[in-house]
This record gives sequence, structure tokens and C-alpha cells, in this order.
Amino acid sequence: MSGDYDFHSDEFQSAPGATFTRMQQECPFHKSQQYGWYSVFRFDDIADIVRDNDTFSARFGPGPAYADPDAAPVLVSADPPLHGKQKAAIIPAFNAQLIRDMEEPIRRFVNQCIDSVIESGECDVVQDIAVPLPLWVICELLDIDFETNKVQLREWIEILAGSVFPTGEAMEAERIQKVMDLQAFFDPHIAAKVAKDEAGEDAGADLIGLLAKGRVEGERIGNAEIKSFAQFLLVAGSATTTNLIGNFVKLMLAHPEQQAKLRSNPSLMDQAIEEVLRFDAPVHGLFRTNNEEVRLGEHTVPPDSKICLMWGSANRDPAVFDDPNTFNIERDLQTLRKNMTFGQGLHKCLGAPLARLECKVFAEEFLRRIPTFEANGEPVSYPYSTLNGLDNLPIRFPPGSPEQ
Repeated sequence: MSGDYDFHSDEFQSAPGATFTRMQQECPFHKSQQYGWYSVFRFDDIADIVRDNDTFSARFGPGPAYADPDAAPVLVSADPPLHGKQKAAIIPAFNAQLIRDMEEPIRRFVNQCIDSVIESGECDVVQDIAVPLPLWVICELLDIDFETNKVQLREWIEILAGSVFPTGEAMEAERIQKVMDLQAFFDPHIAAKVAKDEAGEDAGADLIGLLAKGRVEGERIGNAEIKSFAQFLLVAGSATTTNLIGNFVKLMLAHPEQQAKLRSNPSLMDQAIEEVLRFDAPVHGLFRTNNEEVRLGEHTVPPDSKICLMWGSANRDPAVFDDPNTFNIERDLQTLRKNMTFGQGLHKCLGAPLARLECKVFAEEFLRRIPTFEANGEPVSYPYSTLNGLDNLPIRFPPGSPEQ
């Protein structure tokens, strides 16, 4: 069909919603002549693919580059039965009670961030709050000191998250080096936890500790796999939640009538967060690879082709969401929760409840303590095309706003 788009173009990156609408109508299955991969834009077509794990595999990784399926694949890059075994090892860290127990520590950290800017009457919401909050949470989960490591970890996260969709050999080389640096960083942490477990001591309830003492069919989880887990969780759990929080504030600024509704009726908070997730998905999409020849619309797709499932487009599909290009926090919550921002099916993100909690606590405290705010300069988009979010969002507000 006639529709076309370039994932890395300014047109798509600046206004993905307009591209999603056009592609759904003109070319719901697209093959990129420039990059060679396929993209899928409609909700039901994406849902069909994520349900068919026999035909559509994760083994070559979530990006357009072909990952080595034998190099310690983890969760998003693992197929059954390995995926299920890995999930069983890590899921204790994401049980509902442990997430609920994180709420008050998260609230304290958010208020510390607000305390640091409240008297100045201005801040960069992304750099001052949206970046440190999820990074602090992940450091807590991994038993890593946040203050000592936050600058270095943030640099690694930006490169690794951004380079899921590399735009050249230089970015790919940089990604490989950062992976090696990050794995070297985790080596002593993992070694210490494994040594404790081998000595018959409790390795701890943090994620690395759980993996160190975890067993898959009676076998220890190898250090290489633990490193892959830790790297994946650091990147996936931090950058996407940063974008969720930044997008929340961006949309509240852009739609003051919706912000007013939320302030006057805080019970709309869950709908507001789901609508942000639907309207501005922090990740445009991730890939599957077909194990056999398949047909996608007019395309005959040869085996082992890369197929991008456009979560953001599924969230704007009028067959599922009425008036999908309108931001409306009063939508039905059950319908909103159909959004595909965290994926769907077997590989749906384990950390989704935690990301929602972080955004909710942030939003509650931010709106409570800063009763009015406005833009204080132009926002700056995230510099890598993988993620849909902001790198800077300057705002101003009355200084010395309400205390804790």
C-alpha cells in the first residue's frame, strides 16, 4: 500500500500519533526499504502476534539488530520454556506486597526531590525528579548505593536504552562498550552475593540476592545470566519510568482542563496515569522475529525477519479506544488498561505495577505541593529514537509552595 514512514525521522519522532493514524489507515503492515524490518500498527494484529509465541520469537532480542540467542538471553529476549524459568526466579521481587511496601520510601524520596527545588520556584522536572526517582528505586531493588553510582549509572542507562534502535555503527560500538562497562560494574556485587549463598548464608531479598540463591530446575543461575538480568532491569526499569513521569507533566501542561479535573477529583488519578501511558507510550515499540514464513498484509515475510510491534500505535487504534487522539483522563479505566504500553501476553512487563506506583506517588506529591505551574522554556526531546519522552522539561511555580 502507499503509506510510508521513517522511524528515525523528525516527523515521526515529533508527532508519532499523526503517523500512527495515517499508517493504520494506509499501511497497517509496513516494510522499511531503508532498514529492512517490518512494522505492525493495528491493535488486533499486534495482539495476534504476541499471543503466538511458537511463530513469533523473542530470541533475537527486542531491537532491530540480531542479538546472539545463546548469549545469556533474559526475559524480553527469552522464549519458553527458558522465559518461564527466569520469570519464576525473579517474580518474588515483584509480588504485590513488596511493591506496596515500596510506597512510603518512594514518597519520602519524591518529597526530598521536591524539597531541593521548592524554594527556587523553578526546576527541570525530568532531570530533577523523573530521572533520579526510578533510578533510586532500581538501585534499592538491586542493593546498589544510589548516591555513589547515580551519575555513572545514568550515563550507561541513556546509551543502552537509546541504542535499542541504533542508527549507525558508531552507536552500536558505543552500546557494546557500555554493556561491557556495566557488566564489569556488576561483577563484584554478583560475586559477593554468590559467595554468601555458597557459604550457606542468606544472599538477601534484593534482585541480585534472589538470583544468586535462585535455582532453575535445581541448577544455579550462572553469573553471566545474573549480569544480564541486572543490566536489563536497570535499563528497562529506569528509562521508561522516567519518560512516564515526564510525559505526565508534559500532558498536564498541554491540557490544563484535564489537570483541573484531576486536581478537583483526585480519584481520577489511576485513569490519568493510564491515559498518559496510552496517549504517550514511553516506548514506541519492540521486536519479534518469525520462526517460519508468515503473511503480514500484502507482505510475504521470510523466516527470521525483524517485526516491530508498535505499542504506541496500538494505543491509538480507534477500534479499541474512542477518539484515540484526544487526551481524556475520564475514560473508562477497564478500557484504558487494555493499552499495550507494557506489552501484552507472555512478555508483558513484570515491573509495570511498580512503574505505575512510582508515577502515582510522584503525581500525588507534585500536585499537592505545587498547586500551580507553567512552562519555563522549551522542552527538549529524549536524544535517542527508541524512547518517547523528554530529556528536559523546565517549569516555574510560586516559590516556597506547600510544605510536606
